[in-house]
Amino acid sequence: MACYSGVSTIQRHGTALLESAQLLHSVHLVLDAPWGFALWGFAELPRPALVVTECPSPHYLRDLIALAPEGILATSAGPEDVLEGLREVAEGRSFHKIPALSPDSLTAREREVMRRVALGLCDADIALALGVSRRTVYNWVSSLQEKLGLKNRVQIALYYLGMLPHCQKWCSM
Repeated sequence: MACYSGVSTIQRHGTALLESAQLLHSVHLVLDAPWGFALWGFAELPRPALVVTECPSPHYLRDLIALAPEGILATSAGPEDVLEGLREVAEGRSFHKIPALSPDSLTAREREVMRRVALGLCDADIALALGVSRRTVYNWVSSLQEKLGLKNRVQIALYYLGMLPHCQKWCSM
């Protein structure tokens, strides 16, 4: 059993919580900090796992759910909620507490492009990964900007990670 996070302080707190749970069966705790850590690192992590995130982006959450973690806690949660999830997953039961997601306005391909933009990939790298032309990727990115009312690639990345409203608020100060 181990705790994983991209922020060492949060990982230490998660490890302490995991140790306090005194579980009979192994389960791993994935604390999604910074947002994006769980999505991009999940394939490399041991299972079964409980993923805890507060990322508000429905597109990000859909991609995270598609990875099929045994447990996911995607709401505001305290230690007792995390412990409940750990116990359920350790006993072989699925545990999913996620907000209601409205119908997705994006296609799976658009979400895939958005995810890769959020990773910082350029059009050429996205095109290579998806087996399409750079012009096709450029068109998808432009379409995402128009569809979502965003101005540039940075806003696409921040939107995908659920951080755009926070950044816009900070910019207006």
